[in-house]
Amino acid sequence: MILLSINEVYKAINSNERVRQLIKTAPLNIIEQMEVKNFDTKQFVLYQGESYQNTYLLVNGRVKVFLNSPSGKQVVLDVYDSGMFLGEQEAIINRPYSASIINISPITVLSIRNSDFVEWTQKDHRFADRLIHNLSEQIYHLTKRMERYSMHSALQQIGLFLLYCAHEHIPITREKITYEVDTSYRNINRVLKKLADINVIQIDRSIIKITDLQTLQQIVETED
Repeated sequence: MILLSINEVYKAINSNERVRQLIKTAPLNIIEQMEVKNFDTKQFVLYQGESYQNTYLLVNGRVKVFLNSPSGKQVVLDVYDSGMFLGEQEAIINRPYSASIINISPITVLSIRNSDFVEWTQKDHRFADRLIHNLSEQIYHLTKRMERYSMHSALQQIGLFLLYCAHEHIPITREKITYEVDTSYRNINRVLKKLADINVIQIDRSIIKITDLQTLQQIVETED
């Protein structure tokens, strides 16, 4: 049983290059304590304000990180994919979760006890350096997102995200937009219809294509 378990762990590690690089120098006793867990969509949930005994490394799939206000409003902070840790900050400082997490696709995670995760950071200096780099990137990305939320209209937020996707050659869907802007789904549809009506974008079911990049750029720069 133990051999089968460790074989599953190594199979998960080697299934993703980002994950493999993160665990490359992990102490063997830490790897031996990891567990592989699989979840269907929306079956993996960690709640803001709650404490958990494990840190998770996302091997495959995507999760949404979000805040819930007392009034029920939800603000998406980020969407993580493979190679991202869940709960690492809380494990290090021993605090309840600062945000909620739910998987938006089927996922595979490596479950690591918080005590093992902290020991890993202390013993594996290469990993600690990578973790600091990853956390710094998260803070930078979150700061830019909060700037977009607080200083731009819904039209500008959507426009900026469309421009980013065009620059990075990322397929655009309505679902992705809902994770990147601080506005209602109804308002997103209103903005997309407005952009489609002036032939800046084309909408084919849930897929969105930019047809006039220059005009979209002008709209983002001149919108008050």
